[in-house]
Amino acid sequence: MTINDKYSHDQIDKLGNALIYLIDKMGSLPKTSLLKLVYIIEEKSIEKRGMPFFNLDFEVWKFGPVCQNLYVEFSEEPILLKNFIKKRNIKNGFVFDKNACFNDDEFSDSDIFLIDEIINEFSGANCNDLVAYTHRENSLWYNTAKENGVLELLLNEEIPTTNLKIDFTELIKNEPSKLEFYYEHKEFLNFVSSLKQ
Repeated sequence: MTINDKYSHDQIDKLGNALIYLIDKMGSLPKTSLLKLVYIIEEKSIEKRGMPFFNLDFEVWKFGPVCQNLYVEFSEEPILLKNFIKKRNIKNGFVFDKNACFNDDEFSDSDIFLIDEIINEFSGANCNDLVAYTHRENSLWYNTAKENGVLELLLNEEIPTTNLKIDFTELIKNEPSKLEFYYEHKEFLNFVSSLKQ
């Protein structure tokens, strides 16, 4: 079964529990940090293992690659993820806290290892550090924006968003076995999702 005709319960559970795990290990996190960490998990998973972690779509926006649906979810009180995280107001805005205990049912040992690597690498990083990481030269965000003539517009804050999609296959285009596995895994995820509708 899918929720809002977009995400399956399994996808929501995996994403929600990944957010709980991040918050458990890193403390309360602001919206931008959560958005960037979810993206980094997806990117690193495809780069290292040839498979998406969450199977989310990301677009080229001013502050880096953003999953539009997550941006909306994190901008208000969570709806799809309400069983996992909750918004808490602080002096200069808001952060997210966990709303449940971590459940590892949707995770392999390899998944946990990958998230732990990312936590170790980015522990202590603030929102600006994470944005700078996703904006680094030759990143997928940077290359997609540059190739489509919007890099300067985004960097100069002349436009806030685009509809340009991040193509994760660019990470593994020179690794035929990973690329083949990526496409097979995406096909499998789409098939499983269609069965649950």
